[in-house]
Amino acid sequence: MVSYEPCYHYNRWMIMNSDFKNRPVAVIGLGLMGGSFAERLTELGCFVIGFNRTVETAERALTMGIVKSVDPEDLKKAEIVIFCTPVKGTLAFLRDHADWLKAGAILTDIAGVKDHTWPLIRELLPPGMDFVQAHPMCGREGAGLSQADGTIFRDCNYVLIPEKENKPENLALIAALARALGAWHVPQVTSEAHDRFIAYTSGLPHAVAVSLMNSESYEKDTGMFIGGSFMDATRVADINGRLWTSLFLSNRDKILAEMDSFQESLCKIRKALETEDAEALCEFFTEAKRRRREMIPHG
Repeated sequence: MVSYEPCYHYNRWMIMNSDFKNRPVAVIGLGLMGGSFAERLTELGCFVIGFNRTVETAERALTMGIVKSVDPEDLKKAEIVIFCTPVKGTLAFLRDHADWLKAGAILTDIAGVKDHTWPLIRELLPPGMDFVQAHPMCGREGAGLSQADGTIFRDCNYVLIPEKENKPENLALIAALARALGAWHVPQVTSEAHDRFIAYTSGLPHAVAVSLMNSESYEKDTGMFIGGSFMDATRVADINGRLWTSLFLSNRDKILAEMDSFQESLCKIRKALETEDAEALCEFFTEAKRRRREMIPHG
């Protein structure tokens, strides 16, 4: 069962952000996503504290003006802490540096796979801290702070994974933050449901994109024969290999199931081609068009 935050039909990108103006917010990990959070939060008027394992990256974010401080001492001021790190990095920070954070701070994350991680997080949380698991469904090709872009949150889906330990007011705060960033839908689902949806909508498209690029049909000069469809289908093949290796292995069973389902769909097209069944092929294409318009009415 999926529950939803209200969908606002006025200009969501200009949503009133008085609840976040001057609010101290920390961003842990200043890569593509962390840098994008920092940029957008600074636009919202937050006092953004950045932290990164590589000091040079943190200092570059400071020079760019997307964070106000990179002093670890200022982490004590943060009322909201956003972990833009792999799960292992988030767990390591909580294990080694939780005392750097403000007592009673509300923590959240952006990890792409959720099932089985909550018990590990809960075990490391200091008393009084709440951790609201989240996954903003946005991003762009490439990696690193240089690719950061605060506009990536515009009209995105921002998934929350509530646990019984979460306080309702903290869930509401992170949902409000998502909307202030620019999110369109803020669904709430279980970790198992999240990973099942994501295997289809994220894992499988990345598998298709990298498979297209690694096809034996690839030639350097192929770029002179591509159009929008190939560009769209392979955009995410410009990929952070280490990150996506971790995500695929973490959600292995569900992605394998989606690959099986996708292969069945391809086989239907192949069979229609082999038998020159124009009617079956047309019906298959027409159904895909109907589903696309049903799923994304304004796409």
